[in-house]
Amino acid sequence: MEGWKTDKFKNQIQHKSGYTWSKEQEMKAQEPNSVRVLTVTNIQKDLDLTEELYLQGVSEKDRKEKAVSKDWCIAVSSNGNRKRIGNAIFIKDDTDYLFASFLTAFKPKDDSDILPEYFFRWMSSHAIQERITSVAEGTTGLGNLDIRYLRNMDIHFPEKHEQTAIANILSKVDESIASVQNSIATAECLKKSLMQNLLTGRMKPDGTMRKDDEFYMDEKFGKVPEGWKVKKVGDIAENLDNLRKPIKSTDRDNIKGIYPYYGAAGIVDYINNYLFDGTYLLFGEDGENLLSRKVPQAFIVKGKFWVNNHAHILRVYDNYDINLIVMILEAKKYDNIVYGSAQPKINKSDLCKIKIMIPTKLEEQNQISNSISKIGQEIINKQNKIAVLERLKKSLMQNLLTGRVRVKI
Repeated sequence: MEGWKTDKFKNQIQHKSGYTWSKEQEMKAQEPNSVRVLTVTNIQKDLDLTEELYLQGVSEKDRKEKAVSKDWCIAVSSNGNRKRIGNAIFIKDDTDYLFASFLTAFKPKDDSDILPEYFFRWMSSHAIQERITSVAEGTTGLGNLDIRYLRNMDIHFPEKHEQTAIANILSKVDESIASVQNSIATAECLKKSLMQNLLTGRMKPDGTMRKDDEFYMDEKFGKVPEGWKVKKVGDIAENLDNLRKPIKSTDRDNIKGIYPYYGAAGIVDYINNYLFDGTYLLFGEDGENLLSRKVPQAFIVKGKFWVNNHAHILRVYDNYDINLIVMILEAKKYDNIVYGSAQPKINKSDLCKIKIMIPTKLEEQNQISNSISKIGQEIINKQNKIAVLERLKKSLMQNLLTGRVRVKI
């Protein structure tokens, strides 16, 4: 390709190994003379400092030789998940970062023809990550970065001005993704606030807050809004477990892939699975609710489906908003009736005894569920936008970093 060069990794890129320490050196909080150290946990899509670890007793020599700062990449070099081998972050600030021995740091040499951010993009590209994973060494359950293989790889790169342009384009996409992620976080906070206030009745559907004299007292829930009732799940939905019908042996082979399947352990034993064919459950009109016993979670299913015996089937009565009921059950988390620490479950009897607060009028139920659903749909739309941007970024990296698409300066 015109204007592009090819050279060995080892001729252009330097690397550093990480620091090894003893358990006695570790500290969860920073103290005088302690130093922060990055571990594999901190190396995500970006540098993640949610969990921080500090060390004491690190010599000045190690602080200098085993730390990196601006323009270095830090990559996972040893991990139980081999797909994590080679995952890297790029350091943009001047902070010094000591890093663990399960990590390796890389940076173009001072006389290199490769710019640091371009190298990071090359290192993070799908093609290079796949190659690094495929040659990961190790026989003890850990995968390890094959430095010899990496050092002998060829790097293709354009002139520095085109490297800069490529890096800038990809940075713009990253900025767009980050912006949408921030807006999702804001929307999720709003949704959480709405659920806390609307589902408890503290806030009316019109957004105004209820006054103290607009509540009555319930011995279980405390303040309950006027016009709301405390109901058991068994009072607002019919449990249809008794309608289960084993799948006929002649039909079992034809079921897989035709109708959606809902079960805790996947499609394993057809004999213990049951098909609901719409004769008993009409989702679009009546609104049926499938509640998983093994991992308590309420959600709505529409159309024909089949389940195993790890699920309860509920049909919500006409004068109740199924979407609101799902939100209420989701908010409750079943803390008081779930049993079994390894595989939490809920039985039919306990399910029907769950008490919830709910408006008496269907109109108010609809208004509440619509307000929360609107925010939820906005979050889904933003998540879809991120997926589009991620696909765009992947395509750009595949084309720009290989020279298939050139950047005109």
